[in-house]
Amino acid sequence: MATFILLSKVSSEGAKQVKSLARMDEEFDRQLQRHCPEVRRVSSYALLGAYDFLHIFEAPDAKVATKVAVLANSFGVAMTQTLTAIPFSEFKEILEEI
Repeated sequence: MATFILLSKVSSEGAKQVKSLARMDEEFDRQLQRHCPEVRRVSSYALLGAYDFLHIFEAPDAKVATKVAVLANSFGVAMTQTLTAIPFSEFKEILEEI
C-alpha cells in the first residue's frame, strides 16, 4: 500500500457551512467504505495555515487515490491537493540506487 496525503482548503461556500463539516466528514468515511474499501484512513488533522485539513490514507495505487480525491471534492465545499508520501527509509534506498 502506498501512503497519500490529501490537503483540503475550505472554500468560501464551505465556510458558510462550517458547522456541517463534521457531518460531511462522517459521510466521506461512509463513501470511502462503499467505493474504496481497500483504502485505510490513517489519520486526519485540522490545520492552521494555508490548508484547513490534512488526511493521511493508504491506497494500493494512484488510481484508487484519485477516487479518494474525487470523493472528497464531490462535497463541493473544499479544494484539495493530493500528494504521494514516501517513507524516508524507502527514499534513502532510492538515493543509494543512484
